[in-house]
Amino acid sequence: MLAKEKTRRQSELEEYIRELSKKLSDEKEIRAMLLKLLETYKGDFRHSYSSFFPLILDISKNDNECNLDYLSNNLDSICSYVEEDFVSGKKEFEPLREQLNKLCDHLNLEIGRWNYYSQNEQKIEDIALKSVSLNDEMKNTQKELREAQEELKKASKQAASIQTELIAVLSIFAAIVVTFSGGFTFLGSVMSSINEAEYYEAVILTAIVCGMVMFNTIFILMYLVGKITDRNIYARCIEENCSCDGQSLKKCGGIRRIRKRLPYVFYFNLTCVVGIILVCFIWYLHGKGYFL
Repeated sequence: MLAKEKTRRQSELEEYIRELSKKLSDEKEIRAMLLKLLETYKGDFRHSYSSFFPLILDISKNDNECNLDYLSNNLDSICSYVEEDFVSGKKEFEPLREQLNKLCDHLNLEIGRWNYYSQNEQKIEDIALKSVSLNDEMKNTQKELREAQEELKKASKQAASIQTELIAVLSIFAAIVVTFSGGFTFLGSVMSSINEAEYYEAVILTAIVCGMVMFNTIFILMYLVGKITDRNIYARCIEENCSCDGQSLKKCGGIRRIRKRLPYVFYFNLTCVVGIILVCFIWYLHGKGYFL
């Protein structure tokens, strides 16, 4: 047989194999396929075994209508049909019998090789996926470990600063107690000498100034405690940056800011200042002889 004719018949056979990889609905289709194969194998044609594996690979792809399971089942069906034909005595396909057996053996061998290849490939893919998963888990673990180390460093720094902060806070509270004690002692002395004073306004003025100094001193100490312990002692502001009227974007000035954020300090000192002015005014009038 000429090479050109052999190539044509090989291509024709491959097309029939593709048809066999699709579902055959009944015996009529099986018989029709056997007649095609009988015509192809007429003469001394022998199929080329080396071209079957690429064909099996192409059939195994998911982007076509072919299926290797259909191919295996249809090969069994046509072989059974030929055997029944031979046993029944019809022997219509007897010339095809030997070649068909070789064709089925070769195709089944290539299907088995593809199954082995695909299983190994699947194992490799599974190992690759597991490797990627393990790498991701390792990265996450390393990230968590770094975060834990950073948290540990922060905790160590905080633990190291606690003792210093406690000493500072206790010292400030001791200073507050001393200020209270000294201030009240001084106020007591002032009040006890009010009967001996020539001008009672001087005693009241001294008491106001003493109270103002003691209050501001205690506030400064409490402010330091708030800074050390990271606590906010300010009153709540209406808007960010303490806007003055809640609508204007203009920031508060120094006095306005104190009035909004530290109202107790502002109004106490304002009261003290007003008291000092009134006492000084009364003292002045008293010195001019307006009071007996």
